[in-house]
This record gives sequence, structure tokens and C-alpha cells, in this order.
Amino acid sequence: MAEASGPKVTILMPTSRADHQSRESSTRLKSLLDEAGRKLAETGVEAKEAKEILGPLNDLVNDGPFWRHQADGLALYAAAGMTLTYRLGVPLSEHVSVGESMTVRPIAPALAQSHAFYILAMSRNKVRLFDATKDSIVELDLGETVPQSMDDVVDPDERQRQLQSRSIGGDRAMFHGHGAGGEVDRIFVEKFVKAVGEGVGTLLGKARSQPLILAAVAEAMPLFKPVCTYPALLDEMVTGNPDDRTPGQLHADAWEVVMPAFAERDDAAYARFADAQGTGRGVTQTDVIREAAAEGRVDTLFINPSLSASEGSGDVDSAILSTLQNSGTIVIISDGRVENVAALMRY
Repeated sequence: MAEASGPKVTILMPTSRADHQSRESSTRLKSLLDEAGRKLAETGVEAKEAKEILGPLNDLVNDGPFWRHQADGLALYAAAGMTLTYRLGVPLSEHVSVGESMTVRPIAPALAQSHAFYILAMSRNKVRLFDATKDSIVELDLGETVPQSMDDVVDPDERQRQLQSRSIGGDRAMFHGHGAGGEVDRIFVEKFVKAVGEGVGTLLGKARSQPLILAAVAEAMPLFKPVCTYPALLDEMVTGNPDDRTPGQLHADAWEVVMPAFAERDDAAYARFADAQGTGRGVTQTDVIREAAAEGRVDTLFINPSLSASEGSGDVDSAILSTLQNSGTIVIISDGRVENVAALMRY
């Protein structure tokens, strides 16, 4: 996004998850594209070049499958040889701009990875792993690394033979049975849980800090925590049989669990910024922040997302892109502590 050259087009618009409103959204995009075309012409862009820039976006107007899979907001970016689309879980106000920089402040919460987390939904019958943010959830491919059920770890025929001669009580949602065969069942379950815990650590990487939330019956956590090699497993979990929950339900429940941890981390980051004010490392001037971000000196960029896309210059947009490009962190502060933008410098 930051490397695109020439005039850059930004189109922001609200959308709907309801299929019956897809035509309304496509009609709205067509109108906004017409406005973008006029603005390109006003900046001196020739009709042929404008058509090349907007062509991929115009193709979306009549793309039925595209409109049937929307969220609450849509952000579209275009420049010569580049088109980007972002479906967002928050509504966006209509906005069209053409200029030297793209308007990214309204989608900063989606670009910020400081509020990313994993969800592991684990039962005997099904294992699912999701990568999520506040506004999105995507299921990850487990491949051969993480077992997808107990049957991938314990041969079902052998397990059945072992258990047929013993009486095991309890329902399928429980992690191990009771009765005479309970000890045998426990051994099978522990083998399965250990394989999942080690597989998740291998798949996600053992040095990662993105929180992992377990969604399972309550008795699973004491079995899983000692064998999970991923270091950022939270003690809090989503309890209950996860097989009964859709990805959307898991996402909502997991966000309630992880939100306090994120708030604590954001508060700690802001406290470091507050302590650095007056030392030259805590800065609030947008032009200074933009220049420092371009030089890779911004460690943490604090954004007030409530300002509309049309307010202010492109300094904040440039700072956001440069901070991300230089492995900085974006933190969203919505409670008024940050009036516009602030930055904690690396040096």
C-alpha cells in the first residue's frame, strides 16, 4: 500500500451482511466510483489512466459472490497496478478521496495486530483453530500438524475394543468417561490432548505472543495447559462443548475473554508513552510523527479512530503505513486520552 505510485484512490462505504441488501450496496459503490472518476479528472489524470486505476473496482459492481459475503464496512484502495479490498466488522461512513496518500485511519483497527488472538476449539470429535481480531475470524488449516479429532491420534477400532469390555458413563461432550473403563479412556484422552497441545505449538510457533484462548469443556484446561507448547495460552477459557458453536459465536465469546487482557496491555503501552513525554520520545505533533515513522523510529503509534476520514491531513495515514512497514505497533485509544495521534519513539 505504501509503495504505490501516482494518484491513490480511497473509497469507504457501509455494507450489510444481509444478502437482500447486496444490490443496494453495489449501486452505492457505482455512485462512489463515478465520484472517484470525477476527482481523478480534476487532478489531471487522463481518462485512459483513470480507467486502468478504477477498472478492478468497477468489476466488483456486478460481482454477485463478492456482495454476498460482506461484513459491516468496505474499504477499497486503488492506484496504478494495485487494488486492495478490506471487509470490516465495523460500519464506515461514505468517503471518496484521491491524493498522494490513502485514507487508512478509519480502518486502523483492522490493520492493528495488537488485538489479534487465536481460538482453539477442541473436543473429542473436532479440533478447529482460528486466527481472529475484534472484527474478524478466519479458520486456519491444521494440515498434518494438529490432529483434527481423537481418531487421528487413537485408532478408533482399537479404542472401541479396549472400551467395549468396560462400562463407561458420561456424555460425548466430556473429555473422559467414568466407571470401570474410565482409566483406559483417560489414557486415550491424555494422548489426544498432548498431540493437540504440541501440534498447536509447532503450527503457531513457540515464540509467539498472540494470545491463545481454549474453547472446550471446563475439564479440558487442566489436561491441556501442561502439554501446550504455545507460550501465550490464557488461563481464562470459553467453557462448554465448542461443537455447538458457530465460528461467529466462538468469536463473540472469545472476545469477551480476551478483551480485558488487551485493555491491560494498551494501558501499559500508553503509560510508557506518558512517562516518555518531555523526554523527546513521547510525541503528539503529527508532522513530527509522520517523519519519524518514515525513518522507522516509531515503536508504538496511538490512534484516535473517532475522527472522520475527511479531518486532518494525510500525515496520520502516512504515519500508520510507515509504522506498520517498519514493524511498529498500532494501538487504538478510543477513550479520549489521545486527541488525534501520539507516538512512543524507539529512540
